[in-house]
Amino acid sequence: MSYCDNYATVTSSTAYTQSETITITSTEATTVTEKVFQTGSSVQVLGTYFSPNGGCAEQIIYWIGRANTSIHVLIYSFTLQNIADALIDAKNRGVDVKVVFEKGQISKYSQYFRLASAGVSVRNDTNPDYMHNKVAIIDGIIVLTGSYNWSSSAENSNNENLIIVKSADVAREYENVFNRIWENGR
Repeated sequence: MSYCDNYATVTSSTAYTQSETITITSTEATTVTEKVFQTGSSVQVLGTYFSPNGGCAEQIIYWIGRANTSIHVLIYSFTLQNIADALIDAKNRGVDVKVVFEKGQISKYSQYFRLASAGVSVRNDTNPDYMHNKVAIIDGIIVLTGSYNWSSSAENSNNENLIIVKSADVAREYENVFNRIWENGR
């Protein structure tokens, strides 16, 4: 079974391909660049999940457990021990695990120090403002993203979301952002 076959458990999906880049300029001198996808290619939505208590943490742990080569994470708030356990397990089975934390969220409740103590590569973001991403890029093809923080509040009380996408193109876009933030992190 090939690597991609391992991720082919989609019941229904829409496929898109990146076709062009559009620049949208507002009257307030803010420029936004948006990637446009057209029907016919390789973006598959593997699932959408909502909290509280909608299975977000379980899905994150599931996909971390399926990683073969790399897990790169940008996370705002990360206090859930079970997700940290899954990342440590992945690191111990030889997966390249790197996590960038929002520096303002590193506290005694954060999993930052636990991951670092276990040998996971961790950094904090050096942006003077918030690094508000919540994303994991797995094996350069699976992207977990949304508003869902990896925290008890997100899991048990907040209204948050997680979407899981299979696309090398989308993963590459996120990897580019991850690499920039990782290189600037401490």
